Amino acid sequence: MRDNLVFSGIQEQTQDNPEQAIKDFMHSALKLPKETVNNITFHRVHRLGSINNKNPDTKRPRPIVAKFEHYKQKELIKSKGKELRGTTFGLNDQFPRIIQDRRRILIPIMKQFRQNGRKAVITVDRLYVDGQLYRNDAISWL
Repeated sequence: MRDNLVFSGIQEQTQDNPEQAIKDFMHSALKLPKETVNNITFHRVHRLGSINNKNPDTKRPRPIVAKFEHYKQKELIKSKGKELRGTTFGLNDQFPRIIQDRRRILIPIMKQFRQNGRKAVITVDRLYVDGQLYRNDAISWL
């Protein structure tokens, strides 16, 4: 999963081509030159989840997972993620389920620290507050 990025918020079309959707997204939203985008290669690009299980009441499109052929290309795209601030789009690393569950617990704690004016950052499944590892006896893996 270290070569994977998850793109969220990209609308689905009837004849959905996730790879082309990602490339168009990189050019328009991440503001990468067309020639750079054309040189990026993937092992596999697909949407997460089944279209049959998609709830028709939700308007949120299914996220797209892209496995990059070269790690440096993934890092280039990830570094452009700041272009997405204030938009409905998202760009994140793909993590195993256990890490996702741990992050789901830590994110509200991180937001609370940030509201109090402290610097809080999550790295994989660890929370750092003002440069120090956050520890809590109620959270078993910390």
